[in-house]
Amino acid sequence: MTTLGLAILGLATVLLSLAAIFPVQEPEWFGFGVLAIALCALGGAFSGPHLRTAMPWGVGTALSIWALVALGTGGVSAWLGWAALALGLAYLALGMLHFIRRVVPAHRLPRFLHAP
Repeated sequence: MTTLGLAILGLATVLLSLAAIFPVQEPEWFGFGVLAIALCALGGAFSGPHLRTAMPWGVGTALSIWALVALGTGGVSAWLGWAALALGLAYLALGMLHFIRRVVPAHRLPRFLHAP
């Protein structure tokens, strides 16, 4: 679940970074920062289990902070900042779901979280 989730979110983050890099009216620092975060997510998706478990938390925190800085400075379009913040929160939610599946006993989990 974590590998597929990280890969899908990583590809969505790469697309967001390309949308921030190529328009000339957007600042390059935001797009390249999001691209670096996306490449970390994609690298973590295909790494060992410990890094794969920690990657959603690190990437989600970094992307959320990066988006809040961009929204606070007013240097980027609002849709880019809010989209980056939404992706950061999605990474954090993925980390939370992965943590719940590993810590909570199987008989206490809701049905949609049971492993196939």
